[in-house]
Amino acid sequence: MTTTDRPVPRPASRDAAPRPSRPARRALLGLAACAGAALPLASTTAFADGPTPDATGPGEARAAGAAPAGTGRPSARIGRDQWRRRARRALAALQLHFAEPAPSDMLAEVIPRHDGDPDFAYCWPLSQARAAACTLSYAFDRVPSDVRGTVDRLTRAQEAYWYPPGGTTGVPGYTAACDREQGAHGDMYYDDNAWVGLQEVEEHLLTGGRRGDLGRARAVLELLRSGESTDPSLPHPGGIFWTQAGEESGRNTVSTIPSAKLALRLHVLTGDPTLLRDAQRWVAWTRDTLLDGDGLFWDNISPRGTFDETTWSYNQGVPLGTEALLFEITGRREHRDRAIALSDAIVRRYQPFEDGGDLDREPIQFAAILMANLVQAQAVVGDRIPGRAIAQAYADRLWSRRDPGTDLYDGDKREEEGRLHLLDHSGYARALAVAALDKKAARLLC
Repeated sequence: MTTTDRPVPRPASRDAAPRPSRPARRALLGLAACAGAALPLASTTAFADGPTPDATGPGEARAAGAAPAGTGRPSARIGRDQWRRRARRALAALQLHFAEPAPSDMLAEVIPRHDGDPDFAYCWPLSQARAAACTLSYAFDRVPSDVRGTVDRLTRAQEAYWYPPGGTTGVPGYTAACDREQGAHGDMYYDDNAWVGLQEVEEHLLTGGRRGDLGRARAVLELLRSGESTDPSLPHPGGIFWTQAGEESGRNTVSTIPSAKLALRLHVLTGDPTLLRDAQRWVAWTRDTLLDGDGLFWDNISPRGTFDETTWSYNQGVPLGTEALLFEITGRREHRDRAIALSDAIVRRYQPFEDGGDLDREPIQFAAILMANLVQAQAVVGDRIPGRAIAQAYADRLWSRRDPGTDLYDGDKREEEGRLHLLDHSGYARALAVAALDKKAARLLC
């Protein structure tokens, strides 16, 4: 489907170096996140929530036959207790190595630190660290104090990025950066805000309302609404811009579909029909504009009407979870069929059961978002979507790429110097946590 007006994908657009006063997008991709060697994998199929035996002790990688794509037939399984232990160790390593000294709740962007590094992590990596901690907390009936403490700290840290005066649309939201001198500052990215809004709703749903700020989630949705394109002269009018930074922002899958998912979750909680209509409009625009002939979603359309045809894994995961949620809300079979078709396309594209397949070459934080949506979709639609099997197979491969002395992720780094970015370790920790969830928790993931 490539034409002369559709240029080669431009992932470098997400790699601009941050500016001191108005930081551009954070360094995101770099080298492939998971291209390092891994042991053979094992997986499991449906949601088996009880403990199952593990052939090795804690901290040991294991060898087993790979589950072929589509069969979901495991040759070995790890019990939930061990998945929880693994994820807990990854989260403890995150807190130990990235946390700023007390009493600060903030995290570092990259370790070890160098002169010139930002004071604190950018909003997007911080939100993914928080997602890792929250996801692990859902895996316990009684949340351990260390996990609960990390959730509390990162929830407080997230609020340091909230900017009540708002950005270019005048609507409050989360800024890209925060430092000691300026506080919250920099451009607003609509996808950054959507992740935080979804996290607030997810926590509300999974803690019975004890956590999660629905008022803040609704405020975020207002910001996202303000980012919807209303210019009929643009190619393929509609969709939500990626950022408020300048006039060259595309309208992206990653800004439009997470906004739709947030609107759907809030619709279920409030009964507001306008939220359902918003979500349906955003999903329809993305499908009409960015869905390719292989059943996968491209990254964005530029203001000039050219397409970035990169098919990042998170741009498949959130549409999958959103179609499953639409099926759950409306009961319309077309949404179930779309979810299954997208799941099949994901398996074809990423070879998720293969050691060294394309999934292993995706940025970890993108793949972790895909994992969360895969298990959510399976919990809603059924085992025609092999979400649990994929998530556990992927998490098992990641576990073999840690440093056993520190429990930090130790796969390929995005910098030649081998420094570890918060975004990479957060994706690693979140993927392990997703593997520990039962069906009840997975169904409510956002």
